[in-house]
Amino acid sequence: MIIVSFDGIFLSKLKQELNILKTGRISKINEISDNNFIFTIRANSINYKLYLGFNAQTSRIHLTNKDYVNNPSPKNFTLFLRKNIEGYFINDIYQYQTDRILIFELVGYNEMKDKSSKLLICEVMGKFSNLILTDNNYLILDSLHHDGVGEFNRIILPNAKYTFPTTTKLNPYEANNFDFTQITTPKDILTNFLGTSYSFANIVFKTDDIKNNFNKLLNNEFNPSIYKDINGKTDFYYYYPNPVKTYSTLSELLDDNFYQVEKENQIKKETQDLAKFITRQIKKYQEKLIKLAEEKRQALNCDIYKLYGELLLQAPNLKLKDKKITVLDYYDNKDIIINLDERYTILENSQKYYKKYQKMKKSIFYIDEQTKICEEEINYFNLLNEQLKIANLNDVLEMIEELKKYKYLPANYNKSNLKKKPKYLTYLVGDTLIYVGKNNMQNDYITHKLAKGNNLWFHVKDGSGSHVVIAKDDNFTEDEIRTAAMLAAYYSYAKDSSSVAVDYTKVKFIKKIPGQKGCFVSYTRQNTIYIDPDKNYIENLKVLK
Repeated sequence: MIIVSFDGIFLSKLKQELNILKTGRISKINEISDNNFIFTIRANSINYKLYLGFNAQTSRIHLTNKDYVNNPSPKNFTLFLRKNIEGYFINDIYQYQTDRILIFELVGYNEMKDKSSKLLICEVMGKFSNLILTDNNYLILDSLHHDGVGEFNRIILPNAKYTFPTTTKLNPYEANNFDFTQITTPKDILTNFLGTSYSFANIVFKTDDIKNNFNKLLNNEFNPSIYKDINGKTDFYYYYPNPVKTYSTLSELLDDNFYQVEKENQIKKETQDLAKFITRQIKKYQEKLIKLAEEKRQALNCDIYKLYGELLLQAPNLKLKDKKITVLDYYDNKDIIINLDERYTILENSQKYYKKYQKMKKSIFYIDEQTKICEEEINYFNLLNEQLKIANLNDVLEMIEELKKYKYLPANYNKSNLKKKPKYLTYLVGDTLIYVGKNNMQNDYITHKLAKGNNLWFHVKDGSGSHVVIAKDDNFTEDEIRTAAMLAAYYSYAKDSSSVAVDYTKVKFIKKIPGQKGCFVSYTRQNTIYIDPDKNYIENLKVLK
């Protein structure tokens, strides 16, 4: 999904919202993925979170109220920004013409305690997006992406002079003398005016008075909107005549509509290696199961070797060495041919067949044992696969730690500063806390360490899902029980189903299954409730930090 609606005109409207950050101090810079950052800015005694995103598909700038997981191992550029502009104040914010370039003019003190001015240049241009820090003379100090002679024939490298992209397009705010009779299609607007997009152009062409509608849309209309175009595709813009939904600010519009997209993209990137590893493990054990099934089929036919050993003893010359021998099978009263190892006598061949029979007979126990282990491994990795579907970055790191603990992954794999205490979810229903685990570490922690014996425990029936605990001992209300059951259903394999069966019982009636990895448990004295997972209801619940 490319945010084509985030054009220069949109950015000019958004800049007005960001003016609230002027005089604010950059107190913290966090990297949430390779190309995305959260700047915490203290302005007017309020902490604002500024989202700066430079992914090709979802590049954008806006204020955010969402919670993002910080990258535990930030890249060098993030460390460079922290060293050079944390503690600096935002002196001014301005846009370059009507292009998708926003500049933060920063003032502060360098390491020598001398007053210093720097420019943080945000180029929000899809696949050409970049974040560039320069001094006040536009000398590049460093940038998110380095480019020798890239788009617009510019050099973006440390110590090079920063130059703005050149264009022959007109600034739409300076189009009073433009001859609008030559504008006959929406594409003509994009061709002639800088910072426009099809979202802008299509709205202009909703009436025949192109010039009047063009100026009106530029200067008067402002109503952050979600709308459907003529093809039924959902899009957004800072104004639309008949919106599907409106927002009070452009930041809220972007925050609401792209948080989930960005989160999914980030998780997809961070989890792809883990997902591949889990898939390989499942495939490995499934292939082993097939081999074990064939070995057991052969082992179950081991009686034939006992028969061969017995029949060979009736041969007239037990010291004879040959490739094969014909003997009478007195059970069926017919002759059979038995293959021999000519290096050994018939007697020795008889003993070898008896040994093979004993070995294969004993192997059935081993095969059954290995089959059980394989099935448990497949169940374990299938569980991890389900947990991965609802995992955030912190959940993934906890899953990696679990795999390292069981020695599936080496100890030095993906070193991070992950906190030892699992980061489970905590919901508040009235005055009651409800704990939700989203992976094995979290499930094990809340069920076996955090929860008390008389707390009520929930889990989707006969399937993989989260452990959910109501953190009180008695007087459970219907609302608490239904909410906990819905959380258990929502954070499970059955989240998209209806009438999901959820078991619940007291924590003291739960036991770990000995020898099994993960969070598999057995329980007794349970009741079952049937619930329809409601995403909107879950999203509107209060979540404690």
